[in-house]
Amino acid sequence: MKTSVIQDFFSGTCDAEALARDLAGCVVRTSHDVCTQYIEDDASGVIAVNTGDLLKMCDAFSSRHLNAAMIEQVAFALMASDHFDWDHDTAEGKQVAEVVDWWDSPEINYPLTDSTMAKFRHYLQTGEDLFTQVDLVQPPTQAKPNMARTKK
Repeated sequence: MKTSVIQDFFSGTCDAEALARDLAGCVVRTSHDVCTQYIEDDASGVIAVNTGDLLKMCDAFSSRHLNAAMIEQVAFALMASDHFDWDHDTAEGKQVAEVVDWWDSPEINYPLTDSTMAKFRHYLQTGEDLFTQVDLVQPPTQAKPNMARTKK
């Protein structure tokens, strides 16, 4: 995965399909219980991430161009890269920080489902948190391997 592609997606110079193609193959099982996510941190400058950028991610999920794992991959890249930032001193920046954190660790926060993504969208648009204890329940799935994440 290249951070420049995320930058292009946010700026509108590449679409969700191109982002999905770039994300394909960036997570590799490196042992029986560990997966590694590779990030090429090649974006230029510092990109101020805003709620509109994350709403684009919600749209790409709703349209099925990105899946839950891809949302999680992008969230990690936003946190790990030196090229993405948000203003923690503003209400919008706090919303961005919270949603990126939630998306980066859905196994301890909210699973990335149609229902929760609609609530993320609402939160990003209004600042109103509609999440409940019911949203914390993880859907039944196979055990997820440990994730080791690497930035180039």
